[in-house]
Amino acid sequence: MKRIFNLIIIILSGILISSCSDYLDVKPVGKMIPTEISQFENLLNNELTLQFFMYDNNNGCFYAAMGDNLEISENQLNYQYTATFPNLDILAAYIFYSPIMRLTVTPFTWTYSYRAIGYFNNVVDGISKIDKESEYAKSIIAEAKAGRAWLYMNLALTYGPMYDPNGKNDTKVIPCRTSGDPTTPNRDLSTTDEIFKQVKEDLDYACANCPLNISNPSRVNRTCAYGLRAEYYMYMRDWKNMQADCKKAWELALNDRKSVEKMLYDFRDFHYEATTPVSVDPGVSPETAMTFRGPDNDFAKTRNKENLLFRYAPYSYSSAKFYPSADWKSLFDKDCDLRWKLFALNYPGYSTTVGTVKYDDGIRLVYFRDKNLNTTEALTYPLLILMKAEAEARTGNLQTALADLNLLRKYRYDLGKGVTTDLPGGSALNQEQLLNEILAERRREQPMATFQRTLDLKRYALDIGKPWSKATIVHTCGNKNYSKAISDPYFQSLPIDNAILKYNPQWAIPENTEIFDPISAK
Repeated sequence: MKRIFNLIIIILSGILISSCSDYLDVKPVGKMIPTEISQFENLLNNELTLQFFMYDNNNGCFYAAMGDNLEISENQLNYQYTATFPNLDILAAYIFYSPIMRLTVTPFTWTYSYRAIGYFNNVVDGISKIDKESEYAKSIIAEAKAGRAWLYMNLALTYGPMYDPNGKNDTKVIPCRTSGDPTTPNRDLSTTDEIFKQVKEDLDYACANCPLNISNPSRVNRTCAYGLRAEYYMYMRDWKNMQADCKKAWELALNDRKSVEKMLYDFRDFHYEATTPVSVDPGVSPETAMTFRGPDNDFAKTRNKENLLFRYAPYSYSSAKFYPSADWKSLFDKDCDLRWKLFALNYPGYSTTVGTVKYDDGIRLVYFRDKNLNTTEALTYPLLILMKAEAEARTGNLQTALADLNLLRKYRYDLGKGVTTDLPGGSALNQEQLLNEILAERRREQPMATFQRTLDLKRYALDIGKPWSKATIVHTCGNKNYSKAISDPYFQSLPIDNAILKYNPQWAIPENTEIFDPISAK
């Protein structure tokens, strides 16, 4: 019998078992084989389609540690990241150690991404065998294709190089599975160009057929589909099409939500309340012991009105693993930016005692945004309007770009009663200056510790000589500096682990025999 080389273990019963979630209002399918479109639709509610993209079982993201938002202290380096620490790939990424991960274990990202892709493939194949023509059938297929496209686009760009419109994009990066049959063997690895063609095909279908309205942002409406295709064009550096899709997405959003106020929170409406007596150590922000309050009951749920596409995100507020970097902190207007005033709080840093000696980082700044507000590592309405601003600026429409930027600033800044929140001197900025402001705002608005910033660093590297473009990333820890050029293979590819390579010899990639010991390189 011909040997089947499987990508991951996608057991049919596993694909058809739904999980329940208070957030997602999931109706469990159980172990029955779906025979109706509604049953296939329910697979899209499975929580397994939302989890573990570029983060681990302890909600840390090594890919974020490659970028410039995070900082590891000397005490953390010496006493937290020891041989017993369960996720040493974070340390490896921060000090640019190779291999970046333990290659004897399949990472959560690979396992859960291809498991989710298995769900999406089953929805597409299953419904297509029943009905490919009704509006309902097309809408569910479209949602599955959009979910698959988001995963493949980001897998290709994290496991491989950034798309270069002036290059061949022929680097083999990841396998592309579109069959719902788990016994279908894997083909050769697909190139960046091949993956992007599949993503484009899926997103074209999604833009034409996704439903106009959805009840939860874990699902994909047409606004989201256009937003995802705009993101695809963003990575392709196709600014005209990015501009067109952002404009269409924003029009659809306004038609769906009726007003900007139903897509953006005014951060002036949030506050902290002392529901019990507050007692904190000197120097610690009292807000860390208070209850966060807001204008509705959804801001901490997936139904957060700013979420356009919800996918679980890693944590950024743990002081045990890292802190915000000095570079990231320098982005903020600390007097007027409400993100800083609400969420950048002083909190006890990492501390441990070894023998009789205590090693204490003291009071450190910790970013509490994703502790108090629901956070997605996919797409939000604020990021959509900033994508639109970027596309407008890159195509020379500076007045529209500035208006888009100022729209978000209205909900994020407070300069005092009656004082405009518009970017000071914005109308006098040239294209490069305005684009720099927009991209800085994008970085402020993104989650601090997800893969997104590192992908941006990779795409900005093609903007050679621009103020937002960095050729090299430098990480500091005490008196030590660790640096790596973004053009280095370290940023341009991630290794596939040996367990996957063993069962896919057709890829002709030898198993990696390097010892994973980032502790020795500290």
